[in-house]
Amino acid sequence: MIALLSATWDEISHLKRNIQVAEEGVNGELNYKIGELYGQSVVIAVTGVGIRKARAGTSFIIQKFKPRIIICAGLGGALSPDLNVGDIVLGETVVSLRKDEEKELFNDISLLGVEYKKGAFLTESRFINKPQEKKRLFEASSALVVDMETWGVVEAAVQSGIAVVSVRSVSDESHERLPDMGAIYGNNGEVDIEKASDYFLSDLSLIAPYFKFRFKNSPRASNSLCKFLSSLILNL
Repeated sequence: MIALLSATWDEISHLKRNIQVAEEGVNGELNYKIGELYGQSVVIAVTGVGIRKARAGTSFIIQKFKPRIIICAGLGGALSPDLNVGDIVLGETVVSLRKDEEKELFNDISLLGVEYKKGAFLTESRFINKPQEKKRLFEASSALVVDMETWGVVEAAVQSGIAVVSVRSVSDESHERLPDMGAIYGNNGEVDIEKASDYFLSDLSLIAPYFKFRFKNSPRASNSLCKFLSSLILNL
């Protein structure tokens, strides 16, 4: 069985629609579906956003389903100025600056006719939204993309010996300034209207970048991610 983990359903919405579901379940904040996808037996699950939730969700999936491989997939922010919205990056390593550690990711994959880049990922505990911050993290880590889950997934999987593939589709470029998503969204991953209203009223200039990110960049990145994952799952 293949385990496909993401932070939210929005990131893998196309795959969610295409899985032939045999069983569904919930464990705390984790939601999962078991079934067949592109001829493969899979469990797809959303863990929620952040390292802690990713670690807990991965541990549950490993204990309950014992997958042969884990795919950690979602959107990510570009640290490298060479990346554009919708570009796919396959992780070679994942870096934690807080722990000053780097862990290997399984990337011995060859997909003919599919465009993607390989490189390091950086996992941070917060949403990185400012160009100067992206530049600083790029220089400190040499990572191409920043996310909030890969490190947690790898931490949970390392003792079991299960290989982790991590894939990110670029949702924002290195020069783009975005709102602080933590000030807009609640713990459930949904927009908190009261929080968001207060936040945007404090800086109206962030409204346009948010709408671009939410309704243009993110759908484009998600579509690109799901196309890549379709090919990946077919070839595992």
